[in-house]
Amino acid sequence: MKRLPFCIFLLSLMACNKENEDKVKTIDKNGSVESKIHIEHLSDSLDVMKTENIYWIKGTAVKKVVHLDTIPSLGMAKEQGEDSSGKDTTLNVKKNYQIFITVN
Repeated sequence: MKRLPFCIFLLSLMACNKENEDKVKTIDKNGSVESKIHIEHLSDSLDVMKTENIYWIKGTAVKKVVHLDTIPSLGMAKEQGEDSSGKDTTLNVKKNYQIFITVN
């Protein structure tokens, strides 16, 4: 029973080092849609979400569509970090959106 916490710790440590297997290294350009999403902080109250779709047919990008949407900022969050002199401090940073993509 004393080994159980150690085994759980060891398994969780190994899971943290696992590389993302779903990450795409190359795109099949024979017939696909490549989508890129990026959110940039515009101001204290606004962010900009850039969605870019590239349509590939037979190795050629036949169309590129870019959408820019202004969305509300999520505000600020406090995080622990180091200042320029290496001292631990509390930093105010802008919150980032989580991005979830559903493919039908």
